[in-house]
Amino acid sequence: MAAIVIIVRLISDEFHDFNLYFDNPFNKAISSKVQFKVSFWLFESLVLALWEAVPLPDRIQLARTKLTFFSKILNIFAAMENKVTLQTILKRLLSLAGPIVIGQLGVVFVSFADTFMVGHYGVEELAAASFVNNLTMILVVTGLGFSLGLTPLVSEAEGKADRRRAGALLRNGLKSNGILSAIVFAVMLILYFNLGNMGQPDELLPLIRPYFIVVSASILCTYIFNAFKQFTDGLTRTKVSMVVIITSNVMNIAGNYVLIYGKAGFPEMGLLGAGISTLVSRIFTVAAMAGYVFFNKTMKEYVAGYRDKAIGRGMLKNVARLGTPIGLQMGMETASFSLIVIFVGMLGTMELAAHQVMVTISQICYMLYIALASASAIMISSFNGRKMHREVALTARAAYISILGMTVICAGSVIVFLKPLTSLFTESPAVAAMAATLALPFLLYQFGDGLQIAYANALRGLQRVKPILPIAFVSYFIISIPASYVFAFPLGMGLQGIWFGYPVSLTFAGIFYYLTYRKTYMKITLNAQKEPGNDN
Repeated sequence: MAAIVIIVRLISDEFHDFNLYFDNPFNKAISSKVQFKVSFWLFESLVLALWEAVPLPDRIQLARTKLTFFSKILNIFAAMENKVTLQTILKRLLSLAGPIVIGQLGVVFVSFADTFMVGHYGVEELAAASFVNNLTMILVVTGLGFSLGLTPLVSEAEGKADRRRAGALLRNGLKSNGILSAIVFAVMLILYFNLGNMGQPDELLPLIRPYFIVVSASILCTYIFNAFKQFTDGLTRTKVSMVVIITSNVMNIAGNYVLIYGKAGFPEMGLLGAGISTLVSRIFTVAAMAGYVFFNKTMKEYVAGYRDKAIGRGMLKNVARLGTPIGLQMGMETASFSLIVIFVGMLGTMELAAHQVMVTISQICYMLYIALASASAIMISSFNGRKMHREVALTARAAYISILGMTVICAGSVIVFLKPLTSLFTESPAVAAMAATLALPFLLYQFGDGLQIAYANALRGLQRVKPILPIAFVSYFIISIPASYVFAFPLGMGLQGIWFGYPVSLTFAGIFYYLTYRKTYMKITLNAQKEPGNDN
C-alpha cells in the first residue's frame, strides 16, 4: 500500500509540467491521442516496476526512470502527431481574432451612430463634437497603444502556465494605466483652460466646454478598461471583451437616443447628452471587466497572484518599457494624420469634406488589420515564452497572409461600393466625386498599412519594441508629411497628392518593421541554439 502511495506521488510530480502543457489552449485540442498512449504505457511500466523481484527502493527508482523516459516520449509523440503547420496557425489566428474583430467593428459602428445622431440634431453640435473628438483622439490612441504592452507579458506567463504571475501583471497594468490617466488628466486640464484660445467660433464654446469635460472623464475610464481587456486577451479569452464592448455599444446608442432628444422622461440635452451616454457606457465596461476578473471562479489563481504583493517586483517598469514605445508609435501615426489635415484645409472646404469621408471609411479597414495583428501578438508571445521559435515564424507569416487577404477584401469592397458608401456621409455630388479621386491612393496605401501593422505587432509579441520608435518617427514625420506636401502643392496634385504620401510612408514603415523583425527573430533563434542542453 505504501508503495502505491509513493508511486501515485511520483506520477503527480513527474506530470505536473505536462498537465500545465496540456491545459494551455494552444495544445489542449491536439494532444488527446498522445496523452492516452503515453498514459497507458506509463501504467504498464509502473505495474511492472511494482511487481518485479527487486527491493522497494529499487522499484521506486525504476518507476521514476520509466516515468522520466516516457515523459520525454510524450514530447516526441506530440511533435510527430501534432506538428504545427501554417494551416493550423491560420485557423487558430482567425479563431482568436474573430471576437476582437467584432469588438472593433462595434466601436466603429458606435462612432458612426454618434456622428449620425448628433449630426441630425444640429450642425453646431456636430461641429463641436468633431473639434473635441479630433482634439482628444491622439490621447485615446496613445493610451490604447500603451496598454498593448501588457498583452505579450500576460500571454507569455499564460504560455508557461504561471497564472499567479499573470495576475500580478494585471495589478501592474492597472497601476501603470492609472499613472498614465493622471498625466493625461493634467494635459486635458491645460487644454480645457485654453479652449478659448484655439480659434474656435465663439458660438461653439458653450457646447464644446461641457462636452469636453465628460469626454475627458470617459477617456480615463477607457484607459482602465484597456488594461483589463489586454489582460483577458493575453489569456486568449477574447470573447470576454467582445461581449462587454457590444453590450456597452447598445447602451451608448440607447443612451444617445434618450439623452440627445429627451425621450422616456429625460430632459433634452443635445451634445452633452451624447457625452454623458458615452461616459456611462464606458463606466459600465470597467465594472463589467472587473466583475468578470474578480468574481469568476475560473480566475481564482489569477486573483491570488493579483493580491500577492510579493509577486511582480519590477513588473511595473517592464510593463511601461513595452507600452511606452507602442503608445508613442500609435500616437505619432495619429498625429501625422491630424497634421496633414492642415494641408487639406488649405485646399478648401470641399476637399476637407471629401478627406473626412475617406478617412472615416479607412478606419474600418484599419480596425480589422489591428484585430488580426493583435491576435498574432498574443500567439507569438505564447510561443516565444515556450521557446517554440518555429511556431513564432509561422504565426508572423500567417498574420501577414491573413492581413494581406483582408486588405484585398477591404480595398476591393471600398472601390466597388465607393459611391453608396460616400452617400452615407454626404449628399453633395461634388464631395462624392472628389472622394472618388482618392480611390487609387487609398488602394495603394492599404498594402503598406497591412505590412507595417503585421510586423510591428510581431515585434510586440517578441517584446522587442524599442526599434519601433525611430522607424515610426522617420515614416510618419520625416517622410509622410513632406511627401504629402510636395505631391499636393509643388507637383499640383491637390487632395489626391496628399493621399499619395500615405503609401510612400506606410510602405517604408512596413519594410523596416519587417527587416527589424527578421533580424530580431534570427538573433533569438541563434541564442536559443547556444543554450546548454539544446541539441539543435
